[in-house]
Amino acid sequence: MFESLSDRLERSFKILKGQGRITEINIAETTKEIRKALIDADVSYNIAKEFTNSVKEKAIGMNVINAVSPNQLMVKITYDELIALMGSQAVDINLKGSPAIILMAGLQGSGKTTHSAKLALWVVLPEPPTVRNSLTF
Repeated sequence: MFESLSDRLERSFKILKGQGRITEINIAETTKEIRKALIDADVSYNIAKEFTNSVKEKAIGMNVINAVSPNQLMVKITYDELIALMGSQAVDINLKGSPAIILMAGLQGSGKTTHSAKLALWVVLPEPPTVRNSLTF
């Protein structure tokens, strides 16, 4: 599913290749493709629409720096909005509730099971070790 989403997003950014400036027309085309890709990846329509509207607002009228192409700028805007959507600040783990529920999401082979085991050990030990976490794209 993530590979399909990644491919669809990549195709949507190719619309801007060769463009010297970001215009409302190519932004509309790109955000339409992004919205379709998100909906195909089972993202709620309302969230996908809100997300693409936010991307569109930030992208309209933005001048392209000489060293950066329009599609690179659009990728950056989309990346920043994804970070804002998923949460840009670290928060403590809330272990209240019986059982405590923690969502582990990631690509196949990215270490979800290993990280879950380390997290369980961290919860059980009387003096938990320092936990280090990272999000990479």
